[in-house]
Amino acid sequence: MKNILKSDKILFFSFIISALSLVIFDLETIPFGGLTYSTCKWDCLWYRDIILHGYQPDTYLSLRHMGFAAWPFFPLFPGLAACIRYLTGLSAEASALLLNQTLFFFLVAISALYYRKFVDSQKYALFILVLCLSPFALWYKIQYTECIYGALMVCIAYFTRDRRYIPLFICSFLETLTRPTGILVVGTCSAYLMIDALRTRNLNAFLNGGFPVMAGSLGLSVYMLYLYYLTGDAMAFSHMQSSWGRAFGFPGKWIIEAIIHGRRINGVIAAFISMFFLYYGFRKRMYLETSILTVTFLFALSSGVLSLHRFIFGNPLFVMIFCRIFDNKSQKVTNYSLLILFILGLIAAYMWFNDSHYLF
Repeated sequence: MKNILKSDKILFFSFIISALSLVIFDLETIPFGGLTYSTCKWDCLWYRDIILHGYQPDTYLSLRHMGFAAWPFFPLFPGLAACIRYLTGLSAEASALLLNQTLFFFLVAISALYYRKFVDSQKYALFILVLCLSPFALWYKIQYTECIYGALMVCIAYFTRDRRYIPLFICSFLETLTRPTGILVVGTCSAYLMIDALRTRNLNAFLNGGFPVMAGSLGLSVYMLYLYYLTGDAMAFSHMQSSWGRAFGFPGKWIIEAIIHGRRINGVIAAFISMFFLYYGFRKRMYLETSILTVTFLFALSSGVLSLHRFIFGNPLFVMIFCRIFDNKSQKVTNYSLLILFILGLIAAYMWFNDSHYLF
């Protein structure tokens, strides 16, 4: 009974802080042309095209997108947004925004429950505040996949820890329809279950641990089969990424190249900050969360430092690790840190509305 009451308290607090965060963010958009216009930047334009026209079999011929196509953007997020647009009559941008800002409540709630159960049973309120009000929350509130991807990721980690296999299989299937890194998340959780089963010599648990990656592979295969039907190339999403300059290579190569040429220095800084927190996560014995982040980090860095900060800092598991730095801090230090994070969140939103390439 106590656990139920405590869960209700967490859910209520997460709802209030999530709503406050969205209100502040949405009010910030007023001087920049309104909510849907000011938030739709960069990749959002590709999602808008998918929502309106679906995936096209050929590359674009317009000057801006000559030789490009939307194949690297996986279908779950734009597909759901297209359904909302059909049911509500909203614009493509508004439908995608409504989807994400609705999912934001769920993301915060499930992340808070996970944090309280598996990370720290006492400081979940601090985690909720950091997740909602810091600059890390920017990408959850706009027309990007971070929110749905992060929510499913936390669900997968939660069900992995709880050994709840049926919802784990379902979430694994859906996660691989959000991004290419979805299969890596699922594979890491499967490995976690299978290694634990080997340690306890439990054959049934070992077999159950392999099923999530099978479900995830099915989700990825569905999209690949669709691309093969559409374009004749099942790997069209990867080949298009390569044509954008995101070719695979040794991760350190991209850091060295960025430093030598003085480009994407923000990505280099993000890489080193990420490496510190990955080390910190393992040191804090957050093995599953840090392993998922490490695999994501290495995969993202192997194709360049572009958007690395978004892939890592915009991940709820990163926020869980980040919050551990307050474990032994005084209340005064924690309060001042929260204030600084809140101000940085306002600045990050302002930069986004002004088309800052630093947040791309």
